[in-house]
Amino acid sequence: MLGAAALVVTSTAFAHAHLISSQPAANAEVVAPTEVTIHFTEPLEPAFSKIALADASGNAAAPAASQVDASDARAMHLPLPQLGAGRYAVHWTAVATDGHRTQGDFAFIVK
Repeated sequence: MLGAAALVVTSTAFAHAHLISSQPAANAEVVAPTEVTIHFTEPLEPAFSKIALADASGNAAAPAASQVDASDARAMHLPLPQLGAGRYAVHWTAVATDGHRTQGDFAFIVK
């Protein structure tokens, strides 16, 4: 029984925050969204986790800073300005509260 408890502690101690879902979803064609929201498997460290948005030319498309949700540390939001039609790339960095870092990219298209 003690061995099983040790396995549980070990597996949670080395957890990484992986993307579960996003709004807009990867490769979605959407009407201009007002924010990007990403949900992760683990709580995030707000000081080191972020979302950035770039337009099709690679220029920053969202001047506001992203924030980890105050009521659910497994969600992060990036408020967006009015976006024009086109393809946008989302780059995210998630640092779990245990210090492990993950990152990724996905894109969506504004109709």
